[in-house]
Amino acid sequence: MTDQKKRRGVVICGSYGLGNAGDEAILKSILQEVRSFAPEDPITVLSRDPAATAAQHGVRAVHMFDLFGLWRAMRDARLYLNGGGSLIQDVTSRRSLWFYLFTLAAAKRLGCKVMMYGCGIGPVNSAAGRKQAARVISRNVDAITLRDAASMEELRNMGVSGPDIALAADPAVTLPAAPPETAEDFLERAGLNPREGQRYLGITVRPWPGFEEKAAAFAAAADFAWEELGLIPVFLPIVGDMDAGAAHTVVSRIQKAPAVILPPCPRTEDTIALFSRMDVVLSMRLHALIFAAGHGVPLVGAVYDPKVSAFLDACGQDLYLPLEEVSAERLKDMLRAAAARREDRPGLEKRTARLLELERVNCDAARRLLAR
Repeated sequence: MTDQKKRRGVVICGSYGLGNAGDEAILKSILQEVRSFAPEDPITVLSRDPAATAAQHGVRAVHMFDLFGLWRAMRDARLYLNGGGSLIQDVTSRRSLWFYLFTLAAAKRLGCKVMMYGCGIGPVNSAAGRKQAARVISRNVDAITLRDAASMEELRNMGVSGPDIALAADPAVTLPAAPPETAEDFLERAGLNPREGQRYLGITVRPWPGFEEKAAAFAAAADFAWEELGLIPVFLPIVGDMDAGAAHTVVSRIQKAPAVILPPCPRTEDTIALFSRMDVVLSMRLHALIFAAGHGVPLVGAVYDPKVSAFLDACGQDLYLPLEEVSAERLKDMLRAAAARREDRPGLEKRTARLLELERVNCDAARRLLAR
């Protein structure tokens, strides 16, 4: 293997190239931070759509299942970053878990420093998966930064020991928004009048078991936001057609509010600008909440996955409930409380500052790892 002093390059692996605005925001943020502490190092990203990733982010990209390309990228690299997002989990697929564990072991075997960067952990439900994850992480990972305390507890419960572990935040919270005019232009093209002082409830929903049964409750909450709070419901998809389809399911049940569904934005900073323009955000999607929280917007969460409640706990936003407990009345109560928090600017700014402070732990940990 190449002597560590002669190695160059950083390899980044995550759930990239799949059209998920949240994951692309994570990658954009990680790249921004890597370039701050390793400006001379070439960067290679493992992606499901290498051409799109290379064009969008200005990096070298290889297909994540191109094992020869992966080996070539890792053999001379100084640092392998796994993350962010919840990669170590077996809810979507056990094969996904095995793959990401394989990349951790391969990177260490090929001589890289290995870091899990701003990530979430779990759920890992199978006993075999938990045992294998603990073994691979303990033996091969040098440092881990976690985006919530629940992930730290999960690593402890698995029995992970060896890596340096620190609590941080999701990398995407640091990304800036496009200028306010960008968001206003998007809203105007949708037939709204943001420059006339309109106020908005941003809503992001997604398909999930049990969602169809709750669509009427989301619709009733949208009508309430319009009639009682003066907020126009604006549906903001994070994952293109998937979230837009779920939005149409809700909008078809709205009776009074002039709701609109926006198309996905081509750039991450445009998406963030739209969320920063909302007065309140109601979301199932984690990164919709992250984009809004990073700009001090009050949040209401409908929790379909523990990572959503873990993030809301981490940023001090306590207005959430499990998807299976969603009802029109409970959503109305939470929206009323969230709208009242809009007046507490110092409190919202304090929560935002805390998130940004925690996120710096990611970059600092990677810098220290390379300095060893």
